[in-house]
Amino acid sequence: MKKIVLLFAFFAIGLQVLMAQTKELSGSVTSADDGGAIPGVSVSVKGTTLGTITDMNGVFGLKVPQDAKALVFSFVGMKSQEVAIGNQTKINVKMASESISVDEVVVTGLGISREQKSLGYSVTNVKSEAITKGGQMNLTSSLTGKVAGVQVNQFGGAVGASSRISIRGNSSFSADQQPLIVVDGVPISNSSNRSGDNTYNGVDYGSGLNDINPQDIESVTVLKGGSAAIYGMLAGKGVILITTKSGKGKEGVTVSYDGDITVDRVSTLPKLQNSYGQGYGGDESHWKADGGTLSYQDFAQENAFSWVDGSNGVNDFYDESWGPRLDVGLKLPQYDSPVVNGVRQATDWVSRPNNVKDFFQTGYSQNHTISVQSQSAKSNTRASLSYRNQTGTVPNTDQRRYSGQFNTDMKLNDYFTIDMSANYTRTESDNLLGQGYGSNNPINGLLVWSGRQINMNTLKANWDEKDAAGEYTYYNWNTNYHMNPYFNVYKNTNSLLRDRLFAKSSLFFQPIKSLKFEGRLGFDTYSMKSFERHYFDHGDYPEGGFDQRTYKNSELNMDFIASFNQVYGDFNVSLVAGANYRNVVYEYDRSGANALTVPGVYTLSNMSGTPIGEMDHSHTRSNSVYSTGSFGWKHQLYLDMSARNDWSSTINDSFFYPSASLSWLPTESFKGLKNDVLSFLKLRGGWAQIGSATTAYRNRAYYYSESSSFKGVAQMYKSYTYPNEGLRPESVKTWEVGVEAGFFDDRLHADVAYYNKKTEDQIMNVSTSNVVGFSAMTLNAGKIVSKGIEVQLRADVIRRKEGLNWTSTLNYSRDRSKVLELAPAFPALKSYQLGWTWGIANQAIAGEPWGVLVGTGYARTEDGAIKVNSSGLISTESSKKIGYAAPDYLAGWRNDFTFKNFSLGVFLDLRIGGDIWSQSMSHSYAAGTAAETVKNGVREHAIVAGKDVMTNERFVMKDASGNWVTNTIETDAQTWFESGGVAEMYIFDGSFLKLREINVSYNVPKSLLSKIKYVSNATVSVIGSNLALLWVDKSNTLRLDPEAGGVSSDTRGVGFEQASVPASRSFGLKLNLTF
Repeated sequence: MKKIVLLFAFFAIGLQVLMAQTKELSGSVTSADDGGAIPGVSVSVKGTTLGTITDMNGVFGLKVPQDAKALVFSFVGMKSQEVAIGNQTKINVKMASESISVDEVVVTGLGISREQKSLGYSVTNVKSEAITKGGQMNLTSSLTGKVAGVQVNQFGGAVGASSRISIRGNSSFSADQQPLIVVDGVPISNSSNRSGDNTYNGVDYGSGLNDINPQDIESVTVLKGGSAAIYGMLAGKGVILITTKSGKGKEGVTVSYDGDITVDRVSTLPKLQNSYGQGYGGDESHWKADGGTLSYQDFAQENAFSWVDGSNGVNDFYDESWGPRLDVGLKLPQYDSPVVNGVRQATDWVSRPNNVKDFFQTGYSQNHTISVQSQSAKSNTRASLSYRNQTGTVPNTDQRRYSGQFNTDMKLNDYFTIDMSANYTRTESDNLLGQGYGSNNPINGLLVWSGRQINMNTLKANWDEKDAAGEYTYYNWNTNYHMNPYFNVYKNTNSLLRDRLFAKSSLFFQPIKSLKFEGRLGFDTYSMKSFERHYFDHGDYPEGGFDQRTYKNSELNMDFIASFNQVYGDFNVSLVAGANYRNVVYEYDRSGANALTVPGVYTLSNMSGTPIGEMDHSHTRSNSVYSTGSFGWKHQLYLDMSARNDWSSTINDSFFYPSASLSWLPTESFKGLKNDVLSFLKLRGGWAQIGSATTAYRNRAYYYSESSSFKGVAQMYKSYTYPNEGLRPESVKTWEVGVEAGFFDDRLHADVAYYNKKTEDQIMNVSTSNVVGFSAMTLNAGKIVSKGIEVQLRADVIRRKEGLNWTSTLNYSRDRSKVLELAPAFPALKSYQLGWTWGIANQAIAGEPWGVLVGTGYARTEDGAIKVNSSGLISTESSKKIGYAAPDYLAGWRNDFTFKNFSLGVFLDLRIGGDIWSQSMSHSYAAGTAAETVKNGVREHAIVAGKDVMTNERFVMKDASGNWVTNTIETDAQTWFESGGVAEMYIFDGSFLKLREINVSYNVPKSLLSKIKYVSNATVSVIGSNLALLWVDKSNTLRLDPEAGGVSSDTRGVGFEQASVPASRSFGLKLNLTF
């Protein structure tokens, strides 16, 4: 109770009413550059302590003494103006810029607009143009590389793929480390729903941010560290604030069209060999070892590749490419050879270098948005309708999105204003591709296992072949282990239907100019249905099956906010106090069958065997009170403080989250500092405590049901995890310092920040003895410290009013997150698993950086040589540290050129470091399809490790005396690569340099538009995104896209590559029209 009293006492500071013989003045302040309203401008009465600031619409009202002579208008980054009052009652002012880049107003916590120069913490604002000009398919992709300290991973090139955003590294053991998303002041869900686990047969149904049309976004603000403290236990991973477009702008009615059409093509495919085809033991080294009694033709046909009957023959048993050499005149019976009198004929044994590429098609995407906006003296309104259609590079995959957005604010009278917004989206897909290592994912078999002689055209032409009885023959190059990829994408489909609505409504009451009250109601609700159909596959559904899921989520937020803004002479005071109620309900239902009586009929009545059934329900609530205070002095020194107290149903106690920051502009304090070199200098620092709440029911025991029953009665099971009634939220204490400076009339601008963030009380599940009745318990433990540097540079290399202009921007960030301790109360706990796949784990280990990849590694001598066994194969050690998943640093470099009506933008994206274990590399080595398996002619003769393979390493063997000496043991390539149970061999450095975006635009001159009735502005652009993977580390031997491999949008997928759809490059045309 004391905390609540303190919060509201803090809010009440400075409230007063000045009583005098006065008169009323009003007016507005706009920019002389673009005519836009300027909020936050200080309006003071010269020679007095009276004053106010403009509101969000740039409007002010002020009572002044009858003898007042002039008003002074000032705003950081704008030229101050003094205007005589005289007999005027309405004063409108246009303010000119001082060419300082950070004078812009940005949206901060709670939707409060602030001058960026006044902020004592790091905030990055991305404008609408930067989001949409590159032609990216969704908002998340549009942010890639544009904000220092923000890493974005898009998981593969599949239609509708989800993504992962992390701010300032990884600082938690929890799977979900994505930031809070707030749209127009209301939190919304960014959950990524998927079926299956992170390794096997899952389907990715996309991220919540994919539901937002980028064309409806005005700006995106990224709150890092202490700047997010006002959101308390929701903000431990940072906050992304999205402001949608309103009707503010040109007075009157404006109609706009924004559209683009792009072509998508697979950009990166693994480097595969084209020298040897499907089979086993068919290379020259095996032929020579056979004694050469047979010709290579006879040896190949009798030993390495034999077609028997298309079922359980040698051809079907071996799906590897250790068969005979291609393109040397051999003729062998193959799966697509003609059959004469029941005998399959021999055909040319030739390579198909493009067979993997031939499977993929050209994808197409189109986006269309029509908007209408209106501005008048009392209201601003915008409404839009949009349509997006994407056809994937994988055949028979697609997605469609229909959306509508509405935003309005209206002044009802002198005291009341309403502000409403709504966004509805429907997303449909007839088929989304499966992921992971399973028959549900045709890409796995295609990229890794497909024989290098396979003709993809015959698979495409005959995928739906049927026998005399009308049954599918499952025509394929291998019928034991793999599905024809075309049969898979056309018959085993995964459909999606998602409806989503998020909206907010605010009522403002302003009894006096300096005091405002707001009541805000916001909600976000979605319903998603997925249906996975399995006509037949070799994996989980040999008799067919289906799996249907329904997800429903609803979040309600109610806020009451009071704000006070006043100017007292040289002091600006801004106070906010409020309360929030949050209610979240989640429901999940699943039903299906693992076998069907009649193929292709996907109903429970056609089920054979035990049905699939699951249900889940959770309900959480929270209450919060919060307050902020901003104090400015002479537009040069700013102090910001905030406080929030949260009560959550998932935590028994309440928690308090304070913050404070200071910003000082020496160039405003000491005018002599400004010169031809230094045009602006700002020093800032801040401290905050924020948190991360837990999910429902971790502090209480709960029960769940499964499909099993006892004597016809459904069984209930108690949760296996011991509940912790004293559970606390994760605690994040962070501080940062920074400096911003402008040089040469702000032609060069720099923003440098250093941060230190300590995360404690990690919420962990730790294994316990079953003797206590539970197999695990939830506890608060673990500490991680993150330290990092962020640099943002902007240079106007060429800046002219007319002619060529060139602006170059660079973002750089480096984060080092280190695990300080795990759970001291459990000394046996040496590591904590963050993610896993194929026996490889991503672990948290005390004393190590976050994200240690652990698996089988090379056994080495003390001087670093790799040991081999008596067969000449690598000796291994289990549970060895073999890599570090977190990148070393990130950078983005953009160059924008304008010349008359033309503009050109080029954006490069760089990542250094971040180790990845590759499933594709592991399996393609074993399958003999990787280019490395033929390098240096290793299949033509016996090989020696260190001499013929892995020549950058030194290998040793034991001599007769037991001493380690240089390895000379011979083996063959097939044995060497097939024995690769060494996870360390398939770790590669995830570094890359990408040409992320190029856009060329032409703004049609007014002289030409005057001939076209109703069109006031037109811009035509050529756009391209993800155009080229310019560089990867040499350890990436398959030249895989390091971004495109994961199968999970949370930390469980970090550090792993698992045969996802290859990334695509997109290029096309974009058109913007204004009427």
